[in-house]
Amino acid sequence: MRVLLVTLTDILPYALTKVLNPSLEYCAIVVDDVAVAKNMLKDVKPLQNLIYPFYELKECIQNFHYDLLIGIYDWRIHTILPKQIEDYCIEKNKVVSILLNDSLDNSFLVERSFRYYQNHFREFEMFATGISYTSHGLDNKLFKKKLFNFARAAQDLYYNYQVAKFVFNQAGGGRKNLLLSMR
Repeated sequence: MRVLLVTLTDILPYALTKVLNPSLEYCAIVVDDVAVAKNMLKDVKPLQNLIYPFYELKECIQNFHYDLLIGIYDWRIHTILPKQIEDYCIEKNKVVSILLNDSLDNSFLVERSFRYYQNHFREFEMFATGISYTSHGLDNKLFKKKLFNFARAAQDLYYNYQVAKFVFNQAGGGRKNLLLSMR
């Protein structure tokens, strides 16, 4: 079965290893960050050459032969991607949309964000933690200082505290001059 896979780059490893059958044949993999996706798949040369950006989705749909278009996404694009695919007039029986459960998705992304921050904490001067207002409401590009946003939907005060404790414990016992936003 030939598959056209559409997903977010940070979900790609999870989608390929935990969601989809490894024996599927891919005609294209459409993601939001091609460079990062190619780097993730640097040891899987056949897949690395099949990666395309979101803005080429329509061309991939029109130009590739596929039996099934599989969209694997989470809350970040759960309304955008299905609507966009629908706008391209694909037969409904050729589309499978998989909305990742928050518990599967969040644990994967939280672990990944902690690991990333642990390896790159010196690059950040601010961090934020909190609930969905903070998660969705902060635009990192609007800050003069580099901000790392740990906020997640429905994150309670206990986990906000654990995030703050984790951040302040980086670099051997705390960070001086680190700005905190907690809602």
